[in-house]
Amino acid sequence: MTGAIEAGGKSLYDVAPKVDRLSDEEEVMKSEFAFFSVDILHVIKDAQAQHGLRHGDYQRYHGYCNRRLKRIRKVLKFKMGEKRKVIPKKVTENIFTDPRYILMLLMTSERAWSMAMYLKQEANSQPRKRHHMVEKMRKAVSCAMELNKLCEDSEKVDPRTKLEAQAYGAYMNGVLMFELKEWEAAMALFRKTQTIYRKLSETMSKEEQPVYLNMIEEIGPNIRYCAYTIGDQSAIDDLMQMHGTGRQDPLLAGKLDSLIAESRERKAASMSEIIWRGRKIRIKNNKVRLFLIGVKDFDKDLDAVEDAGRDSRIEMYDQVLTECKDALQCTKEDIKLDPHSKATEKADTVSDLQFLHSYLSYIRLNKTIQRNRLLVDDLRAKSPLSLLTGSNPEEMAAGDTGRKVPKPTDFIRLYDGIIQNLGEVVGLPGVAGDADLQSEVDAQKIAFQAFRCFYIAQAYVDDKKWAEAMALYDRVLEHSKKTIKMLQDVTCTEFDLLNTSSIEDLIETIAFNRYRVHASAVLEGVQSQEKDESKVDTTIPLLERMNIYYEDPAVSSLSVNKPNSKVPKLTSAFPPSFEPVPCKPLFFDLALNHVTFPSLDSKLAQKPGQQKAGLSGLLSNIWGWGGKK
Repeated sequence: MTGAIEAGGKSLYDVAPKVDRLSDEEEVMKSEFAFFSVDILHVIKDAQAQHGLRHGDYQRYHGYCNRRLKRIRKVLKFKMGEKRKVIPKKVTENIFTDPRYILMLLMTSERAWSMAMYLKQEANSQPRKRHHMVEKMRKAVSCAMELNKLCEDSEKVDPRTKLEAQAYGAYMNGVLMFELKEWEAAMALFRKTQTIYRKLSETMSKEEQPVYLNMIEEIGPNIRYCAYTIGDQSAIDDLMQMHGTGRQDPLLAGKLDSLIAESRERKAASMSEIIWRGRKIRIKNNKVRLFLIGVKDFDKDLDAVEDAGRDSRIEMYDQVLTECKDALQCTKEDIKLDPHSKATEKADTVSDLQFLHSYLSYIRLNKTIQRNRLLVDDLRAKSPLSLLTGSNPEEMAAGDTGRKVPKPTDFIRLYDGIIQNLGEVVGLPGVAGDADLQSEVDAQKIAFQAFRCFYIAQAYVDDKKWAEAMALYDRVLEHSKKTIKMLQDVTCTEFDLLNTSSIEDLIETIAFNRYRVHASAVLEGVQSQEKDESKVDTTIPLLERMNIYYEDPAVSSLSVNKPNSKVPKLTSAFPPSFEPVPCKPLFFDLALNHVTFPSLDSKLAQKPGQQKAGLSGLLSNIWGWGGKK
């Protein structure tokens, strides 16, 4: 919501932070009977969100306030002395003829406050900068109180602006008291700020209420911390729940971390051993104790930030995994220095320190699996409903161009990590022979394999590989049925990941997708056949392509009333060319071959000079010997 300065019901100055210079339209006529109105909280919150504070960049916001203050002074012709000499100048009632004087004082206070917060970040490594930070904070309070006094004493300012200036001054003064460790004064000022903003929110419209309600929530942790330091021990529980939510004020972040550390150290003093998988583990390292106490409080903190969004929960998982990594490193160093661990390593037994290392590794793997599941849920929330039914994500993204649609490969990558972590759990030293843990891990592993196989099938569906997708759907059903049977027999409850209801939902999804993929495959076959038929070459004569059915539009639109219409080509040549054919058929008398005729040799007379039949005559006939020419 863009803040605005109003006079007589009309906007005099647009304070949108993106404007880099004042426009000529802002040089407007001021009426001496009009009230000056500035939405102070809207102005600063919009400017902070758009100029660096969304990412904690106070130096960038300080530069923005400096440039904007210079522009306002130039327009108001409010000079602080000459070129070579600075003469401080106060805004009095006599020169208060423009509502932009309110903005000038506001930006001056914001500039000093942003520099103070930047120096506070640097003070962790350079303690000297803390003194500079306190001085800058005093200057911010001075400007805020000057703004409050100007609005209170002037009759030109409307009541709403007076209340906002009073709340802003109380908040800045409360921040200063907080840094000076004046807890009672700081708590009173913060409560005064909350009261004013709560009253203002009740009089605003629904569109203007969120900025006031958010400010009230930001101030709440500061009040609880002040109450805790004064002696109210009941406030510690609220502060523990707010840890990591991102709702506290920036000045409280470091103090809240130290408070959590102190609370854990008190609990760690009484923590000497834990029991895991029926075995007691003694804990001597104080860092490991602090981590294990933090893991116990992790679930409560996770429930507290459930409304804050998945980003806050993922950030909490990253933080606990970092702490787990440090605890594992400390345990490794203790194992190297422990002679008993070296002796048991040679004897193929697991010492207490080695079993403690397995327990910490189990926590790391379990939290990593939970984090990946949270990322999977986040992808499902971002993905269209059709992604689970196998439609093309590119088609769904056409209606929502500003939103990146997750791909099945994104899910596959996360499930691969989950399956790998489950495989590492059963290989930890000391739990390799645990049958109950092995059965539960196997059941969860097959369940995640079913989901992974499902998204692999979705990837094949997107590539229109129907046969592979159907085969993978069958594999998903096989894994799902096996998982349900195994989960019913599991008695161990180490993992609370997937249950039978989620597997049954997957089976219902598969039943729908199988029909859909089958229909898509049939439809694609029909379309490909129609596409092949549409490629028929009509220049080929019809008599030569009788085996292909094709509705030729030239034939269907042929009319005898149109003599010039195109006639389809029925044959290659008309009249057909001549071919040689036999003029008469041949007859073969096969019966003649089987007829036996009587001998007629006795009736035939021998010619003169003919040789007699015999062996000599035969040889002479064959070789030509003795014959007469």
